[in-house]
Formats: sequence, structure tokens, C-alpha cells
Amino acid sequence: MGKKINFNKYQSYAKDIIEMLERSVEHLRFSYNRVANINLDKSIFTDEELEKIESLCSRFARTSDMLLQKAFRFIDILELEAIDISVIDRIHNAEKRRIIPNAEDFKYIRELRNDVAHNYTLSHSEELFKEIFNYTEILFTITERTIKYIETKVLKGK
Repeated sequence: MGKKINFNKYQSYAKDIIEMLERSVEHLRFSYNRVANINLDKSIFTDEELEKIESLCSRFARTSDMLLQKAFRFIDILELEAIDISVIDRIHNAEKRRIIPNAEDFKYIRELRNDVAHNYTLSHSEELFKEIFNYTEILFTITERTIKYIETKVLKGK
């Protein structure tokens, strides 16, 4: 997506990103609501509880990836014509645009996502589960702000 791609292509891709984010957050919200009924202050979970929690963790990681790797990258390419911006710069740019409340929260969300992706043992899982549950509300807010930003900046003339 460089300078040579016309604005209609940007609008089409913006619609795709919004649709992906809306679907992703819908699934995340479903899992979040199911986990809300589980006591996360224990160290042993039933298989059914683990299945619900792991679904939330997976959907949390997927949604945060979509935001960072698809939406924030798209916005940087569109506004800055910069393709190879570092992850940290993408996060800081989103903060400057007021899409994310503060960069440190999203960096922590990224750490949680990495823990989900690379956590091969169940050690410290209880703490991870609680942190993901607690940061899911922030992820909802960031996703909503991202969708509104893209709608305003890219789709306002549709």
C-alpha cells in the first residue's frame, strides 16, 4: 500500500479491517462474558473453565494482533506513507492519535499476548488469566476507538 494505490483501495481495505475488528471483538466479548462467571482467584480449574479461559486468552491475543499488525499499520501507511515502522513506533503513533489511552497499557497488552503465544507451561497461568481478563475492557475501548478513527479518517466521504 504505497503512494500509487488509489483512495478507493484504501476505503475497501478500511472496510475489511473494520469488519475483521468488529467480528473479533464480538467473539472476544462472548468469551469475556463467559469467563466473568469464573473465580479466577484459584489455582485449579475444571476442564470446562480452562476451555473458556483459554478461548478468552486466544481471542484477546488475536484481537490485539489485528489492531497492531493490521489497523495501526494501515493507518501509518495511509497517513505517514511509512511501511516499515517499528512496533513501538506504531504504538506511540496510535497514542498520539488518541486511539489508545496510553502506550504503556498497549505495550503491556502486547506482553500479555506474547505470554499467551509462548506460554508452554501452566505455571503462573492464574496470574496471566487475571491480567488478560482485567485488560480486556481496555482492549474493547481501543478497538472501538480504532474503528471510529478509521471510519472518520478513511470512510467519511463514502
